Amino acid sequence: MKSEKRVDHLQAVLKEISALAVVKCRMSHERVRREGEPALPVVSRLFEGSYERLGLCSPELRAQRLGCSHTTARIKLQDAIDQLNAGGESGEGSSLGNEFNWLNNRIHLLDHRKGEAEKILASTEEQTIQAGASERAQKELIEARSAVRELERVHDEYVELIGVLRDKVAHELNRLIEAQ
Repeated sequence: MKSEKRVDHLQAVLKEISALAVVKCRMSHERVRREGEPALPVVSRLFEGSYERLGLCSPELRAQRLGCSHTTARIKLQDAIDQLNAGGESGEGSSLGNEFNWLNNRIHLLDHRKGEAEKILASTEEQTIQAGASERAQKELIEARSAVRELERVHDEYVELIGVLRDKVAHELNRLIEAQ
């Protein structure tokens, strides 16, 4: 690619990834719907033994949010890292690619863990309401809530890390643009 075209392309890639958002959503799409008084978990009509979820954010939001489990924004970040590797001018590309792969995998795995923890919490809430507020039931409910909060905390950390990675990639792209 000619130098001027390459610079234009790198600037476009930089602009695109700089616009990607770092939002600590805590994987809210995995949360279980609740209704009524008391707020009981809504049992799924489609999947036996499961609960209705709040569901995914709009495709437009997911396309801009790096930390979402079901995002296309990380594809844009991966493409930017690939651009760094393709040019051969950045020694950081491989390292950034490894960091990206690690974070991407962690976020996907965490999504499954969060879904399961939310299901356990909903089931525990149902049992607590049905069985009464026994000491054992209260202890299990506290543990289930704690497990969900811990996974949300871990997701917050991953979101921060993916934001730092985005900034590193942007820095490397800027460096390449200035070197052209």
